Amino acid sequence: MIKKILLILLALLAFSAPALAAGVLNIDIYGPGQSRVNLFVAEALSKDGSGPVGAIPGNAPAELQQRIHANCAFLPFFNMLSGKDIVGGPNPGGYVAQSIDFNKFQLARTDVLVTAAWAPRPGGVGEVELRAYEVYTGRLIVGKGYGVASNQQIPEVAARFCADLMEALTGQGDFFRSNIAFIKKEGQRKQVYMATAQGLNLQKITNLDGIAVSPAWSHDGQKLVFVFLDKKYHNLCVWDRRTRSLDKKRLPGNTLIAPAFTKTGNVAISLDMRGNPDIYELNSEYKVVRVLEENWGIDIGPDFDRSGEKMVFVSNRLGNPHVFLKNMATGVSKRISLTGKYNTGPSISPDGTQVVFAQMVNGKHKLFLVDLPSGRERQLTFGAGSDEDPTWSPDGYFIAFASNRSGPSQIYLTTKHGDEPILIPTGPGEATSPAWGKL
Repeated sequence: MIKKILLILLALLAFSAPALAAGVLNIDIYGPGQSRVNLFVAEALSKDGSGPVGAIPGNAPAELQQRIHANCAFLPFFNMLSGKDIVGGPNPGGYVAQSIDFNKFQLARTDVLVTAAWAPRPGGVGEVELRAYEVYTGRLIVGKGYGVASNQQIPEVAARFCADLMEALTGQGDFFRSNIAFIKKEGQRKQVYMATAQGLNLQKITNLDGIAVSPAWSHDGQKLVFVFLDKKYHNLCVWDRRTRSLDKKRLPGNTLIAPAFTKTGNVAISLDMRGNPDIYELNSEYKVVRVLEENWGIDIGPDFDRSGEKMVFVSNRLGNPHVFLKNMATGVSKRISLTGKYNTGPSISPDGTQVVFAQMVNGKHKLFLVDLPSGRERQLTFGAGSDEDPTWSPDGYFIAFASNRSGPSQIYLTTKHGDEPILIPTGPGEATSPAWGKL
């Protein structure tokens, strides 16, 4: 009888407290199934224990809370709870485990609780301690302190904390340590812009009299390469993040198409210097040093994995445009887009295991993903409009792409699992050609 009661109690504990049963809460974002975690971001408290924040100037505490909530809401494995979901009120009672009333958050099925404690800081906004707790065990997942000199630093503080939280739960936090470059149309011109993956800190990189196309980041995120079309020529442009300088180069041939950085920091690009476009590698002085892919057909759109051992590209050597994979060690190229008649814009995951590309389906482009080890191919995006120009995030989990599904082309975000696309706000105007890179 006692044994039976113990078994029942153990079963109840496993049902009511999955985090406790597991020991450590974590999220497998790369596996076939994806956990969803209930997360609540509590209102800020005073660090001296006097209750709600009152001595911090402006609305910094509320803005930080909102930023953290909005950042986490971008992630498909978080289900964001509101104060109305917490029976007994959303105030945690304190910001350290010893003073937090975890019971009411357990009743609301909260998995992760984020607390904030502020203290005034002479000559600045204040100092804040941010903590994330596993509710069913009271375990501290992340604890960080930040000095905030001005309200302009609030987005950066929120991004840093969310990166650490995501890394603690998933093993990767680069989503919040990266940004996306893209092309915005301004009348007859097209300029390069960049923003965070959440659409924050929007910056205009170029102000050129012409059309910029096909941006691509170096693997370390310090340089951005793109093609610029002025009234006479196609030019290769390289923007340096450190110096914010722009270097413009003329290359052999009349047409430059879709540059990309290799692992070593050289640039690969399609040039028509011998007739049809082929893929060449340029050295650090942007001189042609070797052919990477040459064929009687058109070869464009190179992209490389982090190791530099694999290159994907598009070729029409079989009649229609298809995606090919080249083993850089053996020199062997093979077709990897096995369905459809029009496949373009490939991007290979940093670990070299998956390739995402755009396929024409009933007159509209849709994103498809091929798993290289198995060769299996599946459709990622559906619905109205065309989805094009996919680019992998540095962590190999998210995919940004351009789509006109809601009107003029904008930048959207999905995952390798094909989660519902999320619009990345980039301001007014058409936005295309996203390129994801590290900060």
